Order: sequence, then structure tokens, then C-alpha cells
Amino acid sequence: MARLSKRGFNNVVIFAMLGMIFLFNLDRFVPDSQQPVSLPLLPENAHVLKIEQSGIKLERVGHQWRWNGVNKTLNSTPEAQISQWRNAVMQPAKAPREITQTEPLIAVVWVAGASQGLVYAFVARDQNLWVQFDQQWYTLDKVRLSQLLPWLTDEQEM
Repeated sequence: MARLSKRGFNNVVIFAMLGMIFLFNLDRFVPDSQQPVSLPLLPENAHVLKIEQSGIKLERVGHQWRWNGVNKTLNSTPEAQISQWRNAVMQPAKAPREITQTEPLIAVVWVAGASQGLVYAFVARDQNLWVQFDQQWYTLDKVRLSQLLPWLTDEQEM
């Protein structure tokens, strides 16, 4: 075994400590390479009480769902609408300028146990459905706005 002088041993200790500091802080030196993940439109296991949009509501009544404020016959059912909300998946995306400058349709989802509703801002443009949630823009794949809010007419969607 090689013998080290006091000065040489101090240098070994210093470099060992620097190496440990580097290892403990390695996560700060390496950039995050995580891909954005998709999110469900509604939080998992959320007990939805009501979905509101411009005075029209889809609300839970016991174990059933009903529309309130709809004055016309719709091609969908309340159960199909809530199913679309539960199955929709949001993909993070950077919204183009034309989307961010468009007046969105606002929908509020009231969930049991939350003091405030979940606010979604929808913009339908060129066969794409954009949604802003928590100050972040997402796209919804395989979902049309008329499936989430079936009382809207074609003119209101665009």
C-alpha cells in the first residue's frame, strides 16, 4: 500500500468530498428530459357533481344524470356525455397564436370535495380541439366539442 503524506491525504479527502457533492447534486446538473405526459380531462376517481356551460347544466341526480336548461332534443344522452368527459385524454401542446387569441367556450366542472370548480376553456379550430386548463394548453384527441357539450350548435363550436 502506498503511503501518503499529510498533504497528499488532505487532497484525497478534498477530492472525495467534491465527488460526493457532485453525486448528490447530479440531478441539478442534468437537464430534465421528461416528455410531457398526457392527462385525463377529469381527475381520476373524481366524483363529478355538475358540468356547466352558459347556463346549461349536466347534473347528477341520485345515480342518474340530467340536463338542465336544454330547450331542444339532443342526439346524445347525459350518460354518453359524462362518459366522453371521463374518457377524454389531454395531450400537452403549445397553442398557436390564433388559438390563444380566440374567445374560448368556458365550461366549469364541479367535483365533490372541491370548493371551486375546474375551469376548462375550449377552442375548436381546423378539426382540432384545444383546451386550456390550469394556465396550460392541451389538445384533445378523438374528441369533438359536440361530444363534450352536445347542446352546442355547429356555429357555436367554431
